[in-house]
Amino acid sequence: MRVRVPVLVKDPEVARYKGVPLTEAFVIDGEDVFLDGPVSPRIAVLDFDPAGGGLAPVARIAAEAGDGGALEYALARPDALDDPSVMQVVTFGGVYKTLQMFEEADTLGRRVRWAFDGPQLLVVPRAGDWPNAFYERDSRSLQFFFFTPPGATGPVFTCHSQDIIAHETAHAVVDGVVPDLYHAQSPQALAVHEAMADLATLIMAFRSRKLAARILEQTGGSIERPSAFTAIAGQFGQALAKNRHALRDLHNGTTMADVDHSDPHALSEVLSGALYAVMVRIYEDVRQAPVAAEAPETPDTHAAVKAEFQQAAYPAEPQAGPAPPGAIPTGRALFIASERFKRTVFRGLDYLPPGEVSFADFARAMLASDEASHPDSGAQRTWLVEEFVRRGIVSDAGELDVETNFTHRAVARIDLDELVRSDWLAYQFASRERALLGIPKRVPFEVRPRLKVVKRYYHRDDEPVDVAECLFKVTWTEMEPCAAGAGLPRTRRIARGSTLAIDWDRKIVRAVVQSRPGGAGDRDLFVRRLVDRDEVAMDDFALGPDGLPRRGVIRADTAGGVLRLYKTARALHLLGER
Repeated sequence: MRVRVPVLVKDPEVARYKGVPLTEAFVIDGEDVFLDGPVSPRIAVLDFDPAGGGLAPVARIAAEAGDGGALEYALARPDALDDPSVMQVVTFGGVYKTLQMFEEADTLGRRVRWAFDGPQLLVVPRAGDWPNAFYERDSRSLQFFFFTPPGATGPVFTCHSQDIIAHETAHAVVDGVVPDLYHAQSPQALAVHEAMADLATLIMAFRSRKLAARILEQTGGSIERPSAFTAIAGQFGQALAKNRHALRDLHNGTTMADVDHSDPHALSEVLSGALYAVMVRIYEDVRQAPVAAEAPETPDTHAAVKAEFQQAAYPAEPQAGPAPPGAIPTGRALFIASERFKRTVFRGLDYLPPGEVSFADFARAMLASDEASHPDSGAQRTWLVEEFVRRGIVSDAGELDVETNFTHRAVARIDLDELVRSDWLAYQFASRERALLGIPKRVPFEVRPRLKVVKRYYHRDDEPVDVAECLFKVTWTEMEPCAAGAGLPRTRRIARGSTLAIDWDRKIVRAVVQSRPGGAGDRDLFVRRLVDRDEVAMDDFALGPDGLPRRGVIRADTAGGVLRLYKTARALHLLGER
């Protein structure tokens, strides 16, 4: 079943300033049913009436399909964002647009499973009066709030920003793919979560044809300077402070030496800034390439989007610099480059090991995923390494080396179908192959559910190829000294892990990515920050009257004189505060 919905281009203020429509059409496909609400098997909108606090009337789906055989929701004024039904539908559409980007055949290549036990993610467009928005695993929800800035004539709704919708949806997706990050004690691990959410907003902006056309026209075809592409949640940021042009900007030169290492939001700007700099280099590389050489790189799964870019009228085909005859037009170049970038960054999530991770661990996961699939195309991997060294994430390129595409006797003879199905076989394999997986001797470990995933790959002058791989993840815990102070234990328990990626057909190891030691000092800083901000509840104080864990707090377990934190991702609310 298909349904056509309006989705926001950016937010009302940016749309007005750029002279682009508030919304554009998006078709949601692949669900068995769409109901009033809007509601589908995976997403359910639950809206509240701010005046009375009760449930608001729901958006109604039309009885008959419209043009092209797609259903539509009955919206009397589709561009009237003050209409609750429009809010409900554009939020629903924005969530789906982001979700489906991650699930595309050339990215994760599968339907995302939520990190909670249940099929539906609840989406609350008007959750209450508060300048914030967040994803919360406990309530299985995305919650978008509203607030009225001083001197304003009306409230600012966070659900009016496609950036914020994409950002919070990405948190839910990342939680489903790498759920250990939700309990991470390492600020860099949480910053990976935040940076992925910010970069999802970038891809959504690149995919808006009219916004892309207007920005490229205004910048002369360049993405090297700050723009509405890189500015996240412009209207929200300006509403918080008049001298603030956005919540964050992906175009930055921030290094590790510039930021507070206890603050995941500040740290995330180093990672997202580094990756955006790589995106710029990919785009400029594509722009300078002849059109014919680029054709095989463009995913056929996005033929409709590709056609829009091919047919778009970019005034005088603006170029930021000289380009050779026959160079690809800027709009198509941006689409192709952003698709390459999307694949490199988000496929790296599958290779990320469970447990505490650092930026360097994530870099190794990205590089391993990209090299295993494109061993002969290394320019963007070189750029990634250069940028990570320049930002002070690693001191030299050798820290990011990962062996890929090698044979291993135990892997070559294993029955992968049985490995995926059988917990017993998986445990026996891990126990025998501790050295391959990096599991310390005599340390208990946990084997995570195995995945068979199929992803689409593109190589120059070749047809697209669907490649199957087995993702095998194992995790264990280790003790380390804790110097966080504040009366906390002197020992901390942290999770570490390893991801083994196996080429399903060739039975070779695509890569083994392990979380490497280090980062204890930053963990101390982060824990101390949480305690100082009164965001942590210790032991029984983290439990409610019913004995169940309280929502809304970061739980600290100090049993046996050993510290362990849970639900630290609550620190990733839109403003980074509760």
